[in-house]
Amino acid sequence: MTWRFEQYETLASTSDLCRERAEAGERDRLAVIAERQSAARGSRGRNWDSGEGNLAFSFLFHFSENQNLRSVLPYLVGLALYDGLVAAAALPEKNPSILRLKWPNDLLLSGRKMAGILIETGPLTSAGGEATSWAVIGMGANLRMAPHVEGRDLAALAEYCSPPEAPACARAIVQAFDSWMERWQHEGQSVVWDGWMQRAHPLGTRLILRRHGREETGQFAGLDAQGHLLLALDGGTVTSVVTGDVICE
Repeated sequence: MTWRFEQYETLASTSDLCRERAEAGERDRLAVIAERQSAARGSRGRNWDSGEGNLAFSFLFHFSENQNLRSVLPYLVGLALYDGLVAAAALPEKNPSILRLKWPNDLLLSGRKMAGILIETGPLTSAGGEATSWAVIGMGANLRMAPHVEGRDLAALAEYCSPPEAPACARAIVQAFDSWMERWQHEGQSVVWDGWMQRAHPLGTRLILRRHGREETGQFAGLDAQGHLLLALDGGTVTSVVTGDVICE
């Protein structure tokens, strides 16, 4: 089934529109792009300024709960964002330093946040049979300009190359998402963990972890078999991180 694209000049939020459609029974594989968002949302309830000429994009798809997709989904969409932008901008595929994924699915340009992802899911109304859910994946990427946010150092792709148009990025991202979904279904989780590690900040990167009102520091030690972040704490222990804010020092 092909993706259906809708493009708008202005929306409050592409994810809000996709969510409303999902809850109203929208069919699988809807993609929504806006030139500008007035009420975009980031992770953990933060505001996100999409900015002029940047990517403001969300897509909706359905999945069976029997697929056990939830734990791997943040990594699949992170890989799709990375590979889609590389393809749309015609960047070298072997690019060890300029673009990096930060756990679980932020995208960094030269160590500064350039793009982020918001994932929302909910149940589909069904008369019977296997449990099915919807997922809305919201993506924001600074293509042409990095908005000013107090206390944050953001980057834009235009600092590195001539940025592609947002619709081209969106189409490349869903194509990459389909490709990674197929690989995961045929090859299992390990291919996703391996792909993510190849695109992530290197082992040994200094990280700050904020969770439960506390702050811990350590070094990136990879992913465990479930895709949880492994952080080698300065005290000598290695902790498995399921949720929390991670900042590269």
